[in-house]
Amino acid sequence: MKIIVENVAHLLYVKESLRNDDRLLIFEYWRTFDRTHIPLKALRALDDFVERITPDRTVTSPATIIRVRQKLQSDGYFLPTNPETIRKRDKQEIKLRIWLG
Repeated sequence: MKIIVENVAHLLYVKESLRNDDRLLIFEYWRTFDRTHIPLKALRALDDFVERITPDRTVTSPATIIRVRQKLQSDGYFLPTNPETIRKRDKQEIKLRIWLG
């Protein structure tokens, strides 16, 4: 798991655009670290793609990559740069806090 954290942190550091879009982050992670050539159009149906193309789980789970990005950003690292992304995530955080009480 430590290597995945380091890999995600590296990607978020070198490509600020990946801080705003989990699908692009996953795509870039697989391309860079798992050395898997995935056509860009596959991003539209990412979960189905993973199940259909890699049933043996030879690529890092999208959920793992997203959780690592979330953890890094909750610790204050590699925050999103797109104002719309920031607004949406702030709104979701408020909803979650209200729900949790």
